Amino acid sequence: MSNYPLYFYERYYSMHLIIQDPATGKIRLTQTAIERYGERFARAGYNARQITTGQQFQAAVDASFALEMQHLASTARGTNPELDNALAGLPGWD
Repeated sequence: MSNYPLYFYERYYSMHLIIQDPATGKIRLTQTAIERYGERFARAGYNARQITTGQQFQAAVDASFALEMQHLASTARGTNPELDNALAGLPGWD
């Protein structure tokens, strides 16, 4: 998990969403994390119960964010010029 900034993992550890096995370095999402993110991850094609690496977790976060941005763009783009300006350039908004 050292490929990702420490603050990224500290945030999820401190929220009790990730548990890491110190012997293997593998992670698992807690039940709280599965309840909070399971549906979002599933919509993006990831099974929260099968995530075992930091890379898989980051990919699930990125994919679910992109999907949510695409949904937001499809429902809100063009309705408010200020919102369009603020979100221009974000993945899924363009």
